[in-house]
Amino acid sequence: MKRFLVIARVGDNSLHPYWLENAEPHFDLFLSYFGDKPEYYRVQADYYEQVKGGKWPMIHQLIEKNWELISQYEAVWLPDDDIMTDACNINKMFTLFDSFHLALAQPALTMNSYFSHSSLLQQPNSILRFCNFVEVMMPMFSADTLRSLKATFGQSSSGWGLDSLWPYLIDNKNYKKIAIIDTISVTHTRPVGGELYKLNPELSPKKDAQQLQTLYPQFNISRRYSPNKFKVFCQISISRLNTSLIASIKGKLQRIFSKYKAKTHPKYPQVRS
Repeated sequence: MKRFLVIARVGDNSLHPYWLENAEPHFDLFLSYFGDKPEYYRVQADYYEQVKGGKWPMIHQLIEKNWELISQYEAVWLPDDDIMTDACNINKMFTLFDSFHLALAQPALTMNSYFSHSSLLQQPNSILRFCNFVEVMMPMFSADTLRSLKATFGQSSSGWGLDSLWPYLIDNKNYKKIAIIDTISVTHTRPVGGELYKLNPELSPKKDAQQLQTLYPQFNISRRYSPNKFKVFCQISISRLNTSLIASIKGKLQRIFSKYKAKTHPKYPQVRS
């Protein structure tokens, strides 16, 4: 058993084979396959299951069913299966996550990624940004954080609302527990939500977010609520550590410039199956 674990819900066009290339993985891989081909990816996984359903309800069931095993890992990453990266990047990401004692984080997105939040695009000369938001697309959790948050995974079928809720449930008084790791970038290769909603047409993101809000009435988890909007509390750059004020200003400017730059950047080419 290795120190870190990657858990992924994967389909027939999953990119996870690339996650095992270019370095010896410092992580174990748990694949939860939702396709129709028996034993399709078993030889590529340390742990394997085949079951239908959406990402978050099935991840919730997987973790609860295998908690005795999963709880032994120091950190767990939950990426979508359309994330393009390799073992070298993933190894470094786990190392940085551990070194900075983070609770919740994700790698940055490359400029040719499909994205919902321009704030998550990679920033030049930045090592990481301590912030208040990590997207459900590919969150990484410390062992303690996973223990605290795993119950929420089954409370939103589409995942909507979870990324706004999680920061409220993490002890982040020093504002240095949640981060975007800019020195590691990955590519989101498909339009947001495409396959998920195609295979699970019953999903209703708006309804899921409303239901999640009723479960946590003490928090306002609306994406339009100002405190939930993306904020950079502190940024570690290659040359210096920025103060909270400078980091906040830079964070807002980076979001604007990244969104403009990404719009003019060719997207990752789609591969037809």
